[in-house]
Amino acid sequence: MKRPIYAAIIAVSVLTACGGKSGGGGGGDQSTPQGAAEMIFSAARTGDFSHLKDLCSPDVESDGDSKDVCAVATGEEKMKESFKEYFSKGKVVGSPEVDGDHAKVNITFGPDGTKAETFNMTKKDGKWYLASF
Repeated sequence: MKRPIYAAIIAVSVLTACGGKSGGGGGGDQSTPQGAAEMIFSAARTGDFSHLKDLCSPDVESDGDSKDVCAVATGEEKMKESFKEYFSKGKVVGSPEVDGDHAKVNITFGPDGTKAETFNMTKKDGKWYLASF
């Protein structure tokens, strides 16, 4: 009788331990520039915009486009739909170019997922933040 209970506890433990680090779900991993970029695409695919605000820091100077991305969670529905349209097919292309506390992450995005762009990121207190694109 105890066996099903132990199996359930183990299953919950495994699922909890994996939370936020996978590419498919909410949260994100700001410990790498690529992880921070993937937070944007994941939010667009899942509709969970709550973690986008974490990509901006008051200690990191961000351009208007970056601030707009970080504000999607509190934006109007039209803004959320546009964000989904432009970032849901996005992906990181190649490996990020890291130079100290700055990184360039090449991406593709857009309605058809083919528009090339670069996310410029800044590292502060061990986390990567979106600075410009």
